[in-house]
Amino acid sequence: MKKIIIGVIIVLIIVLGTVYVMHKNNGMQGMNMQPASQLQSSSSSTAKPAGKNAVTIKNFAFSPATITIKAGQSVIWTNEDSIGHSATADDNSWDTGVLSQGQSKSITFAKAGTYTYHCSVHPNMKATVVVQ
Repeated sequence: MKKIIIGVIIVLIIVLGTVYVMHKNNGMQGMNMQPASQLQSSSSSTAKPAGKNAVTIKNFAFSPATITIKAGQSVIWTNEDSIGHSATADDNSWDTGVLSQGQSKSITFAKAGTYTYHCSVHPNMKATVVVQ
């Protein structure tokens, strides 16, 4: 019986260690979903965005928590935390993918509406894009 318990503990340690390493190395970065037809995304960069359509990810929060833009405009997210974060639509219609520290990604919103989103890594992080 002790051998079975020890074996189970070893397997759990291996699984948890693998998950930790993948998370630490942003192993989920390539798992972003394709944007919906009304959205377009641009590639990541390390340049800090300027302008009013920018959302900063810092201290495990999106700032601003609500951003309002016009149809056809883009929002650019920049991660300033040392851990990876994403901006992922609650309905999974768009996703920046996991952004490492200093990375940015933009999404263009073609249609008016209210788009709620969260961080796929930290689901308690929530925010909204309002498109007029």
